Amino acid sequence: MKILIGRYEGSIYVEGDGYTGAISLGFGPDGKRKRIKRKGRTKEQVTEKLIEAAKDLDRNVKTERNYSVANAVNDFLRSLDKSGKAPATLGAYRSLADHQLIPFIGRTRLAKLTADDVETWLNGRSEHLTTSSLGIVHGLLKRAIKRAERHDKVGRNVATLVDTPEGKAGRVSRALNLEQAGLLLAEAAKPEHRLGAYVILGIVSGLRTEELRMLKWSALDLDKATVYVLRSDRHRGETKTKKSRRGLGIADAGVDALRALRARQAAEKLAAGDAYTDHDLVFCKEDGSPFNAEMVRRRFRHVLNAAGLDGDKWTPRELRHTFVSLLSDHGVPIEKISDLVGHKNTKITETVYRHQLRPEIRDGAQHMNDIFKAKGARSA
Repeated sequence: MKILIGRYEGSIYVEGDGYTGAISLGFGPDGKRKRIKRKGRTKEQVTEKLIEAAKDLDRNVKTERNYSVANAVNDFLRSLDKSGKAPATLGAYRSLADHQLIPFIGRTRLAKLTADDVETWLNGRSEHLTTSSLGIVHGLLKRAIKRAERHDKVGRNVATLVDTPEGKAGRVSRALNLEQAGLLLAEAAKPEHRLGAYVILGIVSGLRTEELRMLKWSALDLDKATVYVLRSDRHRGETKTKKSRRGLGIADAGVDALRALRARQAAEKLAAGDAYTDHDLVFCKEDGSPFNAEMVRRRFRHVLNAAGLDGDKWTPRELRHTFVSLLSDHGVPIEKISDLVGHKNTKITETVYRHQLRPEIRDGAQHMNDIFKAKGARSA
């Protein structure tokens, strides 16, 4: 049966237990006939498929019959390899794709994926992922299909038609109160804790964990009690934002701890001789090599437990939350806190540290000295 599909000539004929439809595209350079075929159990089904194929032709969509959602996602992730994104970010994307996306809708042919499919998938994952993670994995799918669309593999991006649902509640970061912070500072000052100065500086300066891990002695001026934040343990060693590059005063407790640590490292370097790898790092292992994030977490838990606090309930990043909370309780204006923690505006500070900021709040090192001097006076 000859039919006209848009501006294309086609035909539908019986084949096997159903029907086959074909759109004629003329002849190729080799003299062979070029046709697009679609199969179905009824003539109506085949006709609908031919109409959709004609639309794809008009949109210049080069439909690959077996091109799946997984193919699109994997192609997109491979395209990011030369994007300059941090390896940690690429690893997080790959993990989400492999565990939260591909196992559920990866086998679906991209041309057959519907908005309902995407919505069902996201709603199913909402019980297992936080809203933030849902947004990231939904964004991965949208970007993957957008790339496929740009390469003419699909006609439209159905993932953009669906809103990201609310996910499960994530763990809310907390802050040590003044008494807990005092206990931790006292314990961290003991010489048996190699990471003690890290903990102390984290509380009294509000530096990010990745900034502390990359901190170099050349960025410290202990005579002026100042730390210059120029690097971080991120991709290419850059700080999180330009505003993150800042100079901060260091409270007395931090200066004392750093002086003790510098003397300790000098002795270790002398004893190790050629075996010492000097990276100029403030916080490093006995041979001068850097700590990774897991090493920091493990030693951090040890200091907390020794201080009588439950190390399993706290993370190193909450030292920064503690810094914000203590300053807020001490009446430091949010504009000043935002400058001290290296945010480009107060909105970020209010969003990230909303649980640590007082509803109404009125420079860093001096405030920390005042806070802990006042505590000492009360304890006496």
